[in-house]
Amino acid sequence: MAVCPIPTIAAPPLVSLQEDGSLVIAAVKGSITDFVKQGTPRQSVQIGDQSCNVSYSPNSAGKKIILISVPSSATSPVVFDLGQNRVAVPAKSALRITLGANHQVEKMDGNPPESVQFSPIPSASVTAVSPNPPPPTSASAPAPSQSSPAPSASITSEEKIIAPETSSALPESPTSAASPPASETLPLAMEEEPLFPSGWPGKLLEAPIPQSQMEEDQFYVRTEFGPRFVSAMNLVSVAGPNGNYGILNQKEIAFSTGYRQDLDLGVWLTDWFGLAIETGFALNAVRGNTDGMTVSSTTFWTVPLLAQLCFQYPNDSGWIPYINFGFGGGWTIFKVGGINYTQPGGASIPLPLSGTGNSVNNAYQIAAGVRYRLYEELSITLAYKFYGNSQANVNLDNGVTATLGSPVTNSAEVGVNFSF
Repeated sequence: MAVCPIPTIAAPPLVSLQEDGSLVIAAVKGSITDFVKQGTPRQSVQIGDQSCNVSYSPNSAGKKIILISVPSSATSPVVFDLGQNRVAVPAKSALRITLGANHQVEKMDGNPPESVQFSPIPSASVTAVSPNPPPPTSASAPAPSQSSPAPSASITSEEKIIAPETSSALPESPTSAASPPASETLPLAMEEEPLFPSGWPGKLLEAPIPQSQMEEDQFYVRTEFGPRFVSAMNLVSVAGPNGNYGILNQKEIAFSTGYRQDLDLGVWLTDWFGLAIETGFALNAVRGNTDGMTVSSTTFWTVPLLAQLCFQYPNDSGWIPYINFGFGGGWTIFKVGGINYTQPGGASIPLPLSGTGNSVNNAYQIAAGVRYRLYEELSITLAYKFYGNSQANVNLDNGVTATLGSPVTNSAEVGVNFSF
């Protein structure tokens, strides 16, 4: 670990590690200002007068890494004491702490390399009262004669006067007497620390968003809902034991406007790229009369289960555009109340086509939208989603087998996004 000189400042903040690997930030006077629980993906903290970010993550060897990063908006290095070192982290850099067994510090370095400065913490003797103060500079004080040796008794007397005053001031100080050791106050701070130190859902944001608040928490959950529009769908083939179901082959059915509700769980691997899974449900009713068929109480359900590649463009305006590409499966449920067919001549042919069938098929989706960050952990979203799936073979309760076409759906949705 490189040791570089750091400009001396009076009593910088103290950063310390607990036995479980949690990080505690204390002010100059020893009061706890921030607490980061071990394993927290990302949390904004205040070190001195500068806002920083602390994150936990494993490295390629599986060891835990703590990053204390300083945003590019910082005008000076962030200086604090950690262990036996005084650390200075400049803007756009981070202190990387590698933890070994039992959450002990194994290594500390800078990211980028050599960007962070380390120096030993000055000992208490540097700031204590000097036993040999410099001689007075007053013009009225006579200069000692070179032939007269300095009386040793006066030096001894001066030392005796200073030493008792320095030592006796400590026990009489009300701050020293009232303040328990740091090891006793830290467990209490850990118990009283709220789950969201800055309050949920974080700070209200105003554009332009400062650099220190542009970075978001790594994980998020998003729910969106809105109307769903389904294209017309063919009954590719219909077959059953009782009745001439073949007359329905290639007949087209249409849908009324439906409803869709989605739930996304995701993680941002970088500021602009992440991964997510999406599920939810959507349903549309089949219109009453279409293509010579009389349809009653029939609904078309879809339950997607998609893995998604997610892209976004973070910026200081608060409006963050995004686009997701999803692929996976879709569970199709076709619930038929009844379908009758009327021949071109006017004769109606009743068909016992009723029941419920389901099928799991391949599915894909493209979603594009924008979200607006109201708070650090809360955004509102507006999205368009194009969804499609392969043909579905459903077996209804009465033994009828129907092969459904591959309709595409379009949805316009609004929602909320929570980060944590």
